[in-house]
Amino acid sequence: MPSREKQRNSPPPEKKSPLATADPHALNLAVSPEIRELSQLSAWDTLPLLDAEEEAAPYDFPLAMNNQVEYYLDYFQNRHRKTFAKWLARSSRYLPMIKKELSLAGLPEDLAYLPMIESGFNTTIASRASAVGTWQFMRATGKSYGLTVNKYVDERCDPVKSTKAAVAYLSNLYKQFDSWHLAVAAYNAGEGTIKRAMKQSDTDDFWEIAKSQYIYSETKLYVPQLIAAIMIAKDPEKYGFDDIDYDEPLDYETVQVPRGTPIKAVAVACNLPDEEILALNRHLSKAITPPSEANYPLRVPPGKKDLVVENLPKVRPVTVTEFNTHVVKRGETLTTIRRKYKLSKTTLLKANNLEQERLSLGQHLRIPYRTTTYRLSDEPLHLDRAGAGIPLFSIRTEPAETRTGKKNKARGLKNKKKKTIKTAKKSLRSPTTKKKKAKKSPESSPKKSGSGKKS
Repeated sequence: MPSREKQRNSPPPEKKSPLATADPHALNLAVSPEIRELSQLSAWDTLPLLDAEEEAAPYDFPLAMNNQVEYYLDYFQNRHRKTFAKWLARSSRYLPMIKKELSLAGLPEDLAYLPMIESGFNTTIASRASAVGTWQFMRATGKSYGLTVNKYVDERCDPVKSTKAAVAYLSNLYKQFDSWHLAVAAYNAGEGTIKRAMKQSDTDDFWEIAKSQYIYSETKLYVPQLIAAIMIAKDPEKYGFDDIDYDEPLDYETVQVPRGTPIKAVAVACNLPDEEILALNRHLSKAITPPSEANYPLRVPPGKKDLVVENLPKVRPVTVTEFNTHVVKRGETLTTIRRKYKLSKTTLLKANNLEQERLSLGQHLRIPYRTTTYRLSDEPLHLDRAGAGIPLFSIRTEPAETRTGKKNKARGLKNKKKKTIKTAKKSLRSPTTKKKKAKKSPESSPKKSGSGKKS
């Protein structure tokens, strides 16, 4: 899949702006083999579809046929066949949901194939320009359409929420351009780029703009790619894709879980592999629910919601220390090794029963690390002197006022303790001071009076 630098909702960088003065042939940048080959093709004139049967096909996205579309039909069927077959297999997981959202918004359902050329329906893929997810949203654009992107959650990887955002974005683009070809081109290059190209080429016809030097080759080829992908995906057998093992449609239940709940713990609660839960919650970047939300809607496979509700409170963490082996290389010291594995010097020495830091070449060191697994436990929780831990999902957060009050109280006690210690020290010092003063007083008094000399 050709990589594209996306700059949605913002004009291109200054260094790329002088398109008008560039050599038109130079704009067919050799960034990929297909662009080099397409630069040799004839003009972008659109032709009728190949036969009446194709013209009558139920497409609701405006199709056109030209050399560029024919090129991608051939490219996807032959050189890119294995990859396109994977896209087709993956598409069936998301197409029903995407088409439903498009239909509700009154948009062409054929736009559901746009993620095919954006991401191949890969929910976690990231481009070199940092566009992420099924619909390849940039961070700023995603946020402007209501997607949460932070340390714990990246909803650009959520196929459901990102689809809603993409539908809203495409709807706004169509309102601006009143043309699906231009709207889709703007989805790739940004509204500003397409508006400037329309003004500079004095036309609102995408195919005329594609003949000009005012947009880059990857945007010119974006629409032909989409048209070819729609044509094949809607009739794969006709184009030789008759052995596709399609994925099952996306299906899940939603269950509310506490803050900071690990995916692994939920998998244990419903007796499933971690991957099955993670596959439904790819937007959880750290595989735990965000600590900032007391209750978080987590997706689980159909029929598992009640099991999670019943078993999740019984899940307990089990932390185990395990060891890797490090072979000492030339020039390595205990310090460099502990820094590499982020261990303290004491920990490394104790793990290897060493009393000194001297190491020898080829020496085997045990490198400790901790792993946390989860298990179901029917035993009641006892918080006794032995230090039984707090259960995984019963951590209570106190109100801000209470915490502040406790902090102030603790500060007051600390100050009071300091005063008590100071007073105690003073009282210990005071008898000595008095004795010294008492010794001095008989000598000093006569000096003042002038009659202290012995006879």
